[in-house]
Amino acid sequence: MVKKIFWDKGHGGADPGACGNGLRESDLTHAIVEYAMGYMNANYSGFEQRTSRAGDQTVPLGQRDDLADNWGADIFISVHINAGGGTGFESYVYNGGVDAQTLALQKVLNDEILAAMRQFGNIQAHGGAAARQDNFSVLRETNMPAVLTENLFIDSNDAQYLKNTAFLQAVGEAHARAAAKHLGLPAQSPKQFFFYTGGYSGEGLAKIHSYLMGKGLGFTPSRGREGHLFFTVGPFQETAASADVEGFLKENGYWYSKQQG
Repeated sequence: MVKKIFWDKGHGGADPGACGNGLRESDLTHAIVEYAMGYMNANYSGFEQRTSRAGDQTVPLGQRDDLADNWGADIFISVHINAGGGTGFESYVYNGGVDAQTLALQKVLNDEILAAMRQFGNIQAHGGAAARQDNFSVLRETNMPAVLTENLFIDSNDAQYLKNTAFLQAVGEAHARAAAKHLGLPAQSPKQFFFYTGGYSGEGLAKIHSYLMGKGLGFTPSRGREGHLFFTVGPFQETAASADVEGFLKENGYWYSKQQG
């Protein structure tokens, strides 16, 4: 039987959520869920997934649980970023009594997400305990196991991690692995791809070449019709390493394409 995963991107549109250190919660939750959904598609089968918003739309709080309930989702995961000057990760289930499946989903999310975060620094559970309970609407009103994750604090030193594209991808992938483990989804062979970039000269060309050499990345140079140098970089899978390369290319305004291997 096909399993249904509903991803709730916290806030959005007219409600940016918490803001701090030049970041908006709604942008971060969008990025994390997109990475989660991409990782699911690349690595698992036997599921369908939907999200509460495709982009930066306003979705009323009461509609979010209705979207999941009416679709018949098997699990509901709401992704958020914390605020209030603290540090660390925590997650919530409804405080009015939940079943064993909900607690199991919370535990596997906590385990996977904290393990991924700790690859980037000494990140701990907020207040020493990741597993929390509260009376949040999306947890109270949903008809399936539902967990809300709070992925660090936007207004503290945690922002250094939230500004890192590779960190956001790793957190998104951890959410996906947790969902797949909880639902017992079969794995499929990950798809491979290459980055194709170049066509520059002088400083632009040197900067790309220096980055690739500095990262120890495999690449194949080739000449275009007008003699410009291009690089085929990879292969990659959808991981934090590929996110780092894509982040470099985007941040520097370099043209690139992703080609299936």
